[in-house]
This record gives sequence, structure tokens and C-alpha cells, in this order.
Amino acid sequence: MRIVSLESRLVMFLPNFAYDLSQLLFFPVNQAIVGLCYLQPQQSMWNEKGFEKQDVRGSGKSLEILKSEVLRQVDIAYNEQDLVRLYDSLPNVSAQNDVIGRAWKGRILRTNRSVLDLAEWCVIRPLTKLGFAWGKRYRTADKGDPLLFRWKSKFFVPVPIWGNVGMTDISWRGQSTATMNYDHQPWKDYFKLLSNENGKMVLLGLWTHKHITGGWFTLTLDTDMPINM
Repeated sequence: MRIVSLESRLVMFLPNFAYDLSQLLFFPVNQAIVGLCYLQPQQSMWNEKGFEKQDVRGSGKSLEILKSEVLRQVDIAYNEQDLVRLYDSLPNVSAQNDVIGRAWKGRILRTNRSVLDLAEWCVIRPLTKLGFAWGKRYRTADKGDPLLFRWKSKFFVPVPIWGNVGMTDISWRGQSTATMNYDHQPWKDYFKLLSNENGKMVLLGLWTHKHITGGWFTLTLDTDMPINM
């Protein structure tokens, strides 16, 4: 483990074995997360054969309004069909050119029907009141942090309970785009470009367990967080 001091910021970097060991220690927790995916009120399977014929009209809200609400971080419960429709309308991103070598600030998009909603209410919001925020960090194509907490932009620490992740391009709903692969979990995160204005890149992401979508979120480019030692 190394803690690097850079411009009044303390950034923690963990050795490779810490990721492998942590995911073993938290195996029961991760299996519970898997089980929760199957207990969601809506199974949220959006990439099955014949997905092109799925009804994703949702609330009927226009894509422009929906995109604006997400970017303005309006605290509402989103219709998941609306999010699928928005995802389909967005341009793909490249793992190598757009995501790798960068760090990101995260924000969960509630649907009130997903596993990530539980994380939002039980973990993220209480920690936010204490000055914490969460994000992700992709150091190389084969090394990354699926969860990284910051405290008031002064202390950055990875949370390796799910192990290491890599980044490549994989197809979801017929379009190849940047995808985060977990080394030890049957999970993937898929990303599309939501906005890239004034140097502020925002990605729309979804987390999946195999064929089930377990929640939606955004990632905003974080230029404050150092990537490498």
C-alpha cells in the first residue's frame, strides 16, 4: 500500500493482492448482492434476444427533458424504460480513448426498483452527509477501481471489496461501447456518452449481473483525482 501526497491531496494505491484478497473476504456480501438482483420488483432484462421489440416508451418524456434532468442531477425516481431509451439514443464511447487513464465522480440514478437504490439510501446518502463522495478510477486497460471514496476532495481511498476491474469495448443492445469488466464477479458496467460540453465529460452507465440490470448511474470526469503513483 502506498499513500501519495499530491498538491494537498492524499491518494491511496493498493497492491494487486489486496483486490484478490478483499473479494474473497467479502464473498458472502457479494453473493447477497447477486441474490438481490433476482429479487428486484422488475427483472430489468434489456439485452435478451429480440430486445429490439421491447417497449421502452416509458413515461413518454422527451429525450431532451430526460437528458436535462439527469445532467442537472434532479433528485427524482427515473422510469427505467426512459433510461434504456436514453441509453439507446446516445453515442458510444471508446474504452481506450475516452475512459482509461481517467477518474470519475459517480451519481446513482434512482428507479426505486433496483439494487443500486439500496446502496443509494443505505450507504451513499449517509456518507454524503459526512463529506464523502464515490467514484471510479481506471488506471490501465487491466487495472482499475470499481469503487473509490473521496473525503472533501482531500483524501482518496479505493474500496476493493469487488476485486480489480478492466476496461474494454463490449456490445450491449447491439452497440459496442466502453465496458467495465470485473475480474472476479459476473458483472459488467456499460457506458455511453451523455454530454461532453466545456471539457466536462459525463457518461451514462448501467451495472449488470449477467443478463439483469441492477441499476443506473452517471460518471463525470474528475480532473482532481490522480490516476497513477
